Amino acid sequence: MPKTLIIDDNRELAKILSAELTRRGHFVHCAHSGKEGLALLDRVVPDLIFLDLRLPDMKGTDVLAPARARCPEAEVVIMTAYPHLSSALAAIKGRVVDYLCKPFTFEELTPVLERALHHRERQHRITPPQGTDSFRSEIEMIGASETSIALRAMISQLAASGIRAALITGESGTGKELAAGLLHAEGPRRDAPFIEVNCSAITETLFESELFGHERGAFTGAVGLRRGLAEMADGGTLFLDEIGDMPLSCQAKLLRFLDDQTFLRVGGTRKVRVNTQIVAATNRDLKAMVAEGTFRGDLYYRLLVAPIALTPLRARPDDILPLAAHWLCRISAQHGNRVRGFTPEAEQRLLTYAWPGNVREMRNLIERLVILCPGDLIGAEQLPPEIAPTLPESAPEDVSFLYRMEAARAGVEDPATSGESVPPPSLDEIGHAHIRMVLQKMNGNKTKAAEALGISRQTLRSRLSSAR
Repeated sequence: MPKTLIIDDNRELAKILSAELTRRGHFVHCAHSGKEGLALLDRVVPDLIFLDLRLPDMKGTDVLAPARARCPEAEVVIMTAYPHLSSALAAIKGRVVDYLCKPFTFEELTPVLERALHHRERQHRITPPQGTDSFRSEIEMIGASETSIALRAMISQLAASGIRAALITGESGTGKELAAGLLHAEGPRRDAPFIEVNCSAITETLFESELFGHERGAFTGAVGLRRGLAEMADGGTLFLDEIGDMPLSCQAKLLRFLDDQTFLRVGGTRKVRVNTQIVAATNRDLKAMVAEGTFRGDLYYRLLVAPIALTPLRARPDDILPLAAHWLCRISAQHGNRVRGFTPEAEQRLLTYAWPGNVREMRNLIERLVILCPGDLIGAEQLPPEIAPTLPESAPEDVSFLYRMEAARAGVEDPATSGESVPPPSLDEIGHAHIRMVLQKMNGNKTKAAEALGISRQTLRSRLSSAR
């Protein structure tokens, strides 16, 4: 039976959450202040802590460090009605496993609960072997969006099933290598090697030797037997990155290997058999390449046993601030923890940027900002021009329409017909108008409107509230 501690001054919410957790088989303690919660931690050792960020006597983020000192193995879930980057940053420093934005439903609670308990179970079950790659003990997929939560759940499910082949697709910088690492680290092969092959970096002539190895004397310079990457990955995972760049002749050799996981070393006469999980990744449209004849259809469908599609960052705005907090925390630590956050205006700029380079672009940008930041907060003025857009002198037609619609809704005379000179609408006004228009098209259905906008229902509620 999991032991759970709820620290929240909202007694009604704590009572409801406690009853629900008890119904789900938890043994629950409740505290209604930071001091009361820390005092309880001197007597009980919970598996899970639900912590409110705003407590009557102290900040929830100030409770994290002493709570961790008393109970380092407990998983922490932050609850807040006021999510913002500085809180997320402080929470990440305190090793928070997840977040819940108030008010939340039991349906929203379920995946958070499952992920927290799964994470705790995995931490107890997995002890990374000595000498293995460092990423295997510190793999995190940061994200608060419904898309990211669903992706993590799917990867965990696929990993637990012990799949033999998977294909990860997504734009450059979306985290395909991270997803492959998670697929390996959370599966039964976690204690075996994870071998990465950059398919775009291996020439056609060296492909067979690199992947399958060679025997002594196989060619000039082959002075001894050399094991290939496929053999080195025996029992573990072979990660074929950028598989869309692999020449057709190499694709045929790879397909033969995938069929029975046997191969001949170059110059060899005896078949070598391995047991390897194959994970491939690409930022290219393999289905279109199959139609064009530049990628083998039989190889494509052989890899398509478990397709994993990564969504670009612009399509999951709820992940932007948690990711920015994560990278700022890690990078700032490398530079003496001098920079501790962003100003509110900078946060807003990060949220409105399209991130064409996705998470990789964000990581590189934040490293540059941390190095050049003159103070302890990164301001909007330090962001590059493309992340600090200005409105054009005249709004485009669709924006003008939205603005006029909002003016009509508010009973204000249309500036276009009044002859008055008025300032253009702000980004917030345009965004709120767009949300209302989509909501109207969906006949007031907030779930459908959120899906059409590419945001979570929670984010939609929050933006509608801020527009009032």
